[in-house]
Amino acid sequence: DGIQWNDALYLVNRDHLIPSDKQFDLVFYKDTDVRMNACITEAYSRLSEKVKEATGDRLFVRSSYRDKEAQAAVLQENPETATEPGASEHETGLALDVYVSQYGGYGFLKSPAGQYVNSRCSEQGFIIRYPFGKSEITGVVHEPWHIRYVGIPHAELIYRRGQTLEEYLDSLEIGVFYQYGDSLITRQRMSEEIRLPKDGSSWTASEDGMGNVVLTGNSRKTAAEGG
Repeated sequence: DGIQWNDALYLVNRDHLIPSDKQFDLVFYKDTDVRMNACITEAYSRLSEKVKEATGDRLFVRSSYRDKEAQAAVLQENPETATEPGASEHETGLALDVYVSQYGGYGFLKSPAGQYVNSRCSEQGFIIRYPFGKSEITGVVHEPWHIRYVGIPHAELIYRRGQTLEEYLDSLEIGVFYQYGDSLITRQRMSEEIRLPKDGSSWTASEDGMGNVVLTGNSRKTAAEGG
């Protein structure tokens, strides 16, 4: 009771395929035909505004949600780089391929907007899902245009540590509580009773796609008092 659920930390890759019965909360972004996960719409709106304020460029979405059929078509067109249906984050609605006018793909990094997104999207809860030098872990080559929503404070932690989503989730030991600033974070098995501290509030929860749930809340303790 009182816990808000979303899909923000759901892991998808070639080793963790999306189950056929998994449903994601998809909506259309504002008054467009762009479909994305409901939990990312406000964050993406804020990111777009920040990019506009900082660079003067308007951020566009080249690709957002794709169903399995659309992903199969992308795989057929790009067999060297695309992932098979069930292994693509685009099927969750949590991932966006973005660009600005005249700067797309790897050229995105040559634009002020691309540099801003790659260095500061974590402030709005996004990460560069496939960072440079991490393809052995993610299974995907560097894609500076592919942003993935994980939420705050997780995006900031991943960015500061130079981690991938895989590495970050692995770092959260089952049953352990972590404090980062005013945030409490814990990863617990969904098959077991979940216990939360009395000093926590405003909890959100996300399955991790591996049989666990990551819970994030606010703590009334200060960082100095917390463990």
